Amino acid sequence: MPPRPAFHLATLAALTILLPTPGIGQVILNTERFQIDEVDGIHVGVDASLSGQRGNTELFDVSSSGIVGILTSRHWIRTIFGGRYLAQEGKEAILDRQFVQLRYSYLLSPKLRTFHFVQVQSNETLLLRNRWLVGTGVRYSLVETERTRFALGTGMMGEWERLDPAKVGADDPTSLDAWRLANLGVLIRDFDSGARLVNILYVQPDVEDLGDVRILLDAGLSVPVTEWVRTNLSLEWRHDTRPVSTLESDDLIFGMGLGISFN
Repeated sequence: MPPRPAFHLATLAALTILLPTPGIGQVILNTERFQIDEVDGIHVGVDASLSGQRGNTELFDVSSSGIVGILTSRHWIRTIFGGRYLAQEGKEAILDRQFVQLRYSYLLSPKLRTFHFVQVQSNETLLLRNRWLVGTGVRYSLVETERTRFALGTGMMGEWERLDPAKVGADDPTSLDAWRLANLGVLIRDFDSGARLVNILYVQPDVEDLGDVRILLDAGLSVPVTEWVRTNLSLEWRHDTRPVSTLESDDLIFGMGLGISFN
């Protein structure tokens, strides 16, 4: 007899507290990972975790992410959000990052769609007080088979960043504005075993200075353990050719966790 939904809910709640949450506050934010498969009609997905510690030290850690959307035959509207707050009592936040994006796509054909988005983001680690993006573009599926999907997209986006003046270098600007190309590639491969490999690549050069490029490679492997449980492995590499002097050019984030689904 399969486990009841109540068991899955309880297990999921425990895992979201015990397992680490992946980094979600990149300079390039990978919203593609939040909705790999199209779902007709209204779709909602939310993850949340809360943990704390008292005694020798007092820590508070809360995080959440999710998507709310609706897909019709031609129109796809989504609100994608997330954030994490980690702080020690009596001290400045160790980690504080949030984002929200409103995204719209018009499906011109089964393989061709537009994308348009507005996003606001902050990130304590990357010294971002706020970052606004407005973008538009098109995405085309080059390969669509039972096991493999490969799509490319390109567009243009405006970027307005405000950095923390207390944490950047003395000669660094605190305001960074640019128009960037919004290029992306998405590769999805499903295996006979039920495992799924997802590779997502963003390349965003400044149109007025092609030497100013931001790159994000996000790779993930999901492997089924049981009918309900999957092991998730992820690797993110972020590269910025023109970071402020107090930040490195490269970030590498890796993670491993469990995912539970019930239908």
